Amino acid sequence: MFFTSGLQRTSLSLAFTSILTTFFLAVFILLFSLTVCAQSTTEGAIAGAIYDPQGAVVAGATVTVHNNGTNQEQTATTDSTGYFRITKLTPASYTVSVTAQGFAGYRAP
Repeated sequence: MFFTSGLQRTSLSLAFTSILTTFFLAVFILLFSLTVCAQSTTEGAIAGAIYDPQGAVVAGATVTVHNNGTNQEQTATTDSTGYFRITKLTPASYTVSVTAQGFAGYRAP
């Protein structure tokens, strides 16, 4: 016959409670994360790199994104690799223009 003391039963009960709590916490986190992943966004971004006609990067160029519907503008300056990124753009029609010292301006409707 196998006997357990009250102390052993209590520690088994605590272990079971701990496992059960961990399980329900894991299920809650999983369900919550699926809900968060299902959220959509209504913002976009424009990113790229600016090169001259010979293929060299153009650092310090100013990129302007103009919302054709609201006339709002956002600007960014290219880094040392010619890269730029403009975020938090709402769905709309945009015109992108680029200016840099020593270069003719560029505008893409």
